[in-house]
Amino acid sequence: MINLNRGIERTLKYFGFLAVLTILVIPAYADQVVKSTDKGTINVGFSTEPANPNPGEQTQLKISFLNKQNSIQPHIDYRVSVIQDGNQIFGIPVTHTAEGAVSIPFQFQNNGTYQVTVEVEGILFEPIPPENASFTVNVGTGIPEFPVSAAIVLAVSVTSIIIISTRSRLKIP
Repeated sequence: MINLNRGIERTLKYFGFLAVLTILVIPAYADQVVKSTDKGTINVGFSTEPANPNPGEQTQLKISFLNKQNSIQPHIDYRVSVIQDGNQIFGIPVTHTAEGAVSIPFQFQNNGTYQVTVEVEGILFEPIPPENASFTVNVGTGIPEFPVSAAIVLAVSVTSIIIISTRSRLKIP
């Protein structure tokens, strides 16, 4: 019976270690928000990495341009601006992406709510009247993302611990 308890104890330690490791190692990514431009010609996907940016940390503004079938649309002319409290604090002039997706490095300086506006001015080398899609970014909210995979591992670990301790009548002090 003593060897059985040691085996159970090792198993419990293993599952506990696995749960903690999964939570710490698996990064959290925000789901991409997809919006149609104000005139509906194209969809724009937007997310940030990290999912919850903090002031002074490097953030990637991830932007993708999607056609009506929601697949990447190559050859887009676009511009991006970041606005806080009605003031533009960052902007890039009209730029072209052949791939249809870009990652723009940016560093938010203060806590608060920002608007990121993506303006599309051309598709497949054809100019179009400018169309906008705007996204809200909350900086410094301190609300971490909890990856679904970490929650699953944690649930399996806790369930395993309960089952093993019930079957072996293990008493945890």
